[in-house]
Amino acid sequence: MKSVKVCHLASLHKMNDMRIFEKECKSLAKGGFDVTLIGFGPSAKTETIDGVRCISLFCPIKNNFEILSKRNKMSLEAALKVDAEIYHLHEPELLPVGMKLKRKGKTVIFDSHEFYGWQLRDNIHKIKIIKVSPWMMKVVGKCYMIYEKRVCKRFDAVIQVCTMNGEDYFAKRCRKTLFIRNLPSLSDYTRKTPIHFSERSRVAMIGGLSKERGITQLVNAAYQAKARLLLAGAFLPKAYETELRGMPEFACVDYQGFLDKNGMVGLLEQANIGASTLLHVGQYDKIDTFPTKVYDYMSMELPVVISDTEFAKKMNDKYHFAICVSPDKPEEIAAAIRWLNSHPEEAIEMGKNGRKAIESEFNWERESEKLIGFYKSLV
Repeated sequence: MKSVKVCHLASLHKMNDMRIFEKECKSLAKGGFDVTLIGFGPSAKTETIDGVRCISLFCPIKNNFEILSKRNKMSLEAALKVDAEIYHLHEPELLPVGMKLKRKGKTVIFDSHEFYGWQLRDNIHKIKIIKVSPWMMKVVGKCYMIYEKRVCKRFDAVIQVCTMNGEDYFAKRCRKTLFIRNLPSLSDYTRKTPIHFSERSRVAMIGGLSKERGITQLVNAAYQAKARLLLAGAFLPKAYETELRGMPEFACVDYQGFLDKNGMVGLLEQANIGASTLLHVGQYDKIDTFPTKVYDYMSMELPVVISDTEFAKKMNDKYHFAICVSPDKPEEIAAAIRWLNSHPEEAIEMGKNGRKAIESEFNWERESEKLIGFYKSLV
């Protein structure tokens, strides 16, 4: 039987993105689909990696308007050459491309990695076409929500990460919906060395580094707790790094830059606490899932200091792996760090509880089965 051809489009994410390439594309290829990934890189090339045909396009960006024009045009041209039966879009900027593919009679899926309307409304989404005032961004966010709803109703399906405040955000906005969480594989992160607690805590924070993600408060908290903050990821915007480095409290930070998976494993091996203290803005306090980094900490058996969202409190009541804190209160975060360091036996037990939760519920092996079954239902 001939394999069904599927094509993933990602104009902004890296070609080796964990959710798109490592998880979704590879899993679909293993599931018997003929998979192509189209994205952008430092040069134009085509190669097959682990059963996935990767087409990297090259388009230097002079300004953000090119994301909506030249890149979309190149993505569409490459996508039509693949002539797949199913197209899977990973950027809100690609929604117009999806509409053109629908007019060609193709099956189109939109993968909503975030709730973009909320992020735009609160001026958090990483792509800003033009600089506008906060009130204008609220208008932009609302306009995007209206456009997204109109477009997604014409698509064949929407994949989303989770519910929002217990409700299916896309339930009345599309024909079919599927929840696929960005979870680690059981083999991705496995601790090789025991966790040790000493006079100085070693707190890990990996991922996007921005004000909205509570990094300023976390730096203050680590300094108050006399902890070493192992920081890794990209600053958003880049100027935020300069602002942070100007703080006296930054002296407690060991910034390790942007790390690949092996680098993150190495960093988490050094740590004895994981931190994810995103502020209650945009979608962050409404989504019914953890930031991806939290699942990584749990996989590596780290006790977690986490923002006190309703979802986090509910899951912590079930698994007992974390301390929930007010993310805007450095003194509360610092107290949690100090408590974990002064109660090593309880902290180690919390880390083990987190790993058990990964093994029983929060792993990619379970999610990939859902994804493959969903694809088969669309054929």
